[in-house]
Amino acid sequence: MTHDALNLGLLPVEMTEGYNLPVVRADAVPMANSIIPFNRAKTCIRKDVGVHFFIDDYQFERVWKSPQLYVEMLKRYRFVCAPDFSLYLDMPMAAKIWNIYRSRLLTAYWQQQGLRVVPTLQWAEPGTHDFCFRGIAPGGTVAVSTLGAAKHRVSREMWIAGMSEAIRQLHPTTIILYGTPIGFDFGNISVVQYTNEVIERRKSYGR
Repeated sequence: MTHDALNLGLLPVEMTEGYNLPVVRADAVPMANSIIPFNRAKTCIRKDVGVHFFIDDYQFERVWKSPQLYVEMLKRYRFVCAPDFSLYLDMPMAAKIWNIYRSRLLTAYWQQQGLRVVPTLQWAEPGTHDFCFRGIAPGGTVAVSTLGAAKHRVSREMWIAGMSEAIRQLHPTTIILYGTPIGFDFGNISVVQYTNEVIERRKSYGR
């Protein structure tokens, strides 16, 4: 039972030193005109889109419990952004490391199964910068979300600090950006932006 809960059956994969985080590729992937949330992937007719996990954790916790069940479904899509398990500021540091580990392990496993999985950048306070980008191959394509980053000054500053550190460590060539830009200068990095359909729809209604 413990073996299943920890997904030890997905090992062995290459691991980093120190935190033993799974190592994942940051391959170039074919871009799409739009991306859909994971909770729509089962019923979406179009397969020329990407899939993201920038939604509430409870809507995709099942991929950790049974990752093999979603291989064929996700493989049909243009690309998949890695699961974005939350890193809340009030979580113990061990829990934050655990959620990074879970995202990396699923990414490594799905990549082994032939899926085009884009590593998702996740971080919280500066203390997480020591581990949250480890295991991602430098110089490739990564994904990131700005959801919630512009709500408060502190959130925005924390996002900018983490994004700057991610670029310093990983030197990505392409960034898939989900959400509204918050004025960050990505320099010469190619940025492919996708909007949050729910937020855009609310704006159109004047909400």
